[in-house]
Order: sequence, then C-alpha cells, then structure tokens
Amino acid sequence: MGWRKTLTFLRWGPEFRVHRSILQKSFSRTNIAAYRELQQREASTLVEGVLRDPASWETALRRFATAVVLSIGFGVDVESDNDPYVQIAADASYALGHGGAPAGTLVDFFPFLTRLPSWMVRDRSLEFARDWKWAIRRLHDVPYSEARAQKSPKESLVKAMLNLQTNQAKTESLELSVDDIKGAAGAVYAAGQDTTWATLIVFVLNMVLHPEVQEKAQILMDEVVGEDRLPTFEDRPRLPYIDWIVQETLRWCPVSPLGVPHRSLDDDIYDGMFIPKGSVVYANARAMTHDERVYFDPGSFNPDRYTPVDQGGYGEPFPVGQFGFGRRSCVGQHLAEANIWIAVASMIATLDIGRALGPAGEELLPKVEFTAGLTSHPKSFPCRLSRRRRGVSRSGMPYVRGAEGF
Repeated sequence: MGWRKTLTFLRWGPEFRVHRSILQKSFSRTNIAAYRELQQREASTLVEGVLRDPASWETALRRFATAVVLSIGFGVDVESDNDPYVQIAADASYALGHGGAPAGTLVDFFPFLTRLPSWMVRDRSLEFARDWKWAIRRLHDVPYSEARAQKSPKESLVKAMLNLQTNQAKTESLELSVDDIKGAAGAVYAAGQDTTWATLIVFVLNMVLHPEVQEKAQILMDEVVGEDRLPTFEDRPRLPYIDWIVQETLRWCPVSPLGVPHRSLDDDIYDGMFIPKGSVVYANARAMTHDERVYFDPGSFNPDRYTPVDQGGYGEPFPVGQFGFGRRSCVGQHLAEANIWIAVASMIATLDIGRALGPAGEELLPKVEFTAGLTSHPKSFPCRLSRRRRGVSRSGMPYVRGAEGF
C-alpha cells in the first residue's frame, strides 16, 4: 500500500523499537503540552471555517486534523480548507479506509501474490492497493520535500530527525534513512489525522441525534468560559463534561473497530485459550466498548455514564482498546485526545449543531450508517451548523479573520 517504514505497520524488531522510541519521546503526556498553542489556534480556525461555509463543515474538520499533524510531523502549514494538503490527506484517508479488511485479504494469507501482475491475480484489495499506492507515498513525499526546501525549517519531527541523522553521520553510527524519517513523520498522520477527523464526525452526528447533550454542554461551557473568549486547555480541569463527551464519542464508535491486527510471535495461552505461533490476533475494540458487563445500555450515547458514583452517577470506566494495547498501543493517543478535546470544546462554545430541515420545514433525522475498512466513520448525513445565539463573540476569537455572522 506504500506505508513502508511506518510504525503502525512495522514488524516487531529493531526498526520497530527505534521508531517507537523516537515517537514516544515526542508524544508523551508531558511533551504534548508543547503543541497546545498550535491546537488552540487551529481549533479557532476550525470554527471560523464552519461559520464562513457551514455546508463544508466536514472539510473544515479535515483541515483542522491535517493542519495539526502536518505541522507537528513535517513543519508545514495548511493555510485554508482548499489547501492542497487537505486533498492529499483526504486521498490518503480514502486509501487507508478502503483497502479491505485488516488481515482479511488474499494477499495477507499469500504475500507472494504482491509480486505477480494484476492480470494473474483477480483480487479487488490488491488491485485497489496498487491503484492507490500513490496517495500514501504522496502523503510522505510532498510534505517531506517542502520541509527540506525550507530555508529556516520550522520545529517538527522531521527537523529533529534530520538533526539526529546529521549527528549520527558525524559519529559513523548512522541508523536513520530517509525512509525512516518519512515513515516516522507519516506515522503522526496515521495516528492523528484520520482518527481525529473521523471521531469529530461521530461527535457531530451525536450532537444532531442528542440535542439535550449539546445543550447541557453549552450551559456548562458558558458557566466556566463565558462569552469573551474561546476555551483553552487551562479550562479542561473545570470542564469534565466535555471530557465525558469525548470519551463517549470514542466509546460509542471506535473509529478503528478491530484495530490493526497482529501476528503472535510465539505460542501463548490467554484466559485458558491456546494461541499458536503465527496466529493473527484482533483486538475487537468495539466489542470491548459495547460490553454490557461494563456499560449500561452500551448502544446509547450517554456522557453522564461517567459521572462518579459519589456524585450520584454510574461511575463507568473510560473506554479502552480504541488506541491498542501494550507495546503496540498508539503512541499518539494523548495528542489525538487533546486534538479532539479542543475541537469539541471550541465547537460547543461557538456553534449550534442541529438537524437539517426538509422541504416542508420538518426536521430530518440522520440515518446512522458507517463506512467499512481499517478505519470507520459515519457516512454523510444531513445536519445544520450555525453560530450560537449566545456564545463566544468575535472579539473572543483571537485567530478569526472575518467569519461571516460575527
């Protein structure tokens, strides 16, 4: 498919350990604080884009997710919803989400088929991978080339790795290749762009379906933040309900419902079950997040399920599984959750997300349908996004450059 040396798809071994070590340092819970200003700025630009062109709200969400990860990974800027990088990200997202079920294609069982011409192998997934490989490579190559062309490179993962590569060359201990650098920066995209965008689509869908949740969140937001500014990460400890909405969004629809499958390196026994060496193992995130033994009425979207017991709630646990487990867990989890939180908080503070109206003025209830693939998100649905009658004023949005309605 063209991912090459990308952590998500690397086999366990020395290369995997090198890549994971590099990324863990950059995306630890502590170190992601360095990206807060970027995230807050892009969240402000996000709501500006929605207010300027409500019909293109999905594109505005895509631009937000793309801008954050490409700035962190490659040090490049995404200037607008029409920026070429938004289309590059959309193409890569399509390729990632439509390449077939993880570890469920003919090529996964017979890898030698990748070396045969298409006319000899009638397999849709292999044909799709060959047809769309360019999209994955373009995601790696174009921003990397721009980063290298900068006279004064911006701080980014690519810049840090190029400096590391230079130092290694001086000591003749070169470990990092160009493909390593592209792959590590590409992993930032794989971990943060598509999952962030898809999760925000799920959030919007549930605000349309559950206006009472949005109304409660807006009341709490106004009490804490007021109308003079946008929410920031400093407000997060006083806005637990926003965290609950984020966690409920992740639980209700894990965007990678089966995760990335892995092959067992040795014979193993888990909970009395024998797992032979070489078995393909799926971590069924959706089954875990909809386990009736853990969650009451798991099919419903209910952020209040996380209300602590001492506050009169169920005290149900935050979901696990959507970011993987152990040494294969997503190193970008904390970054992705922070991206989602600031976007959700900013949208709640500034927007009303409601149902679209039909020809006779009737409200249209969205039909809940999802795409299938490595990642999953709701199919397009009708909705209406507009500026809140009560909410953050234009003067409270420091990055806005003239959105209509303000």
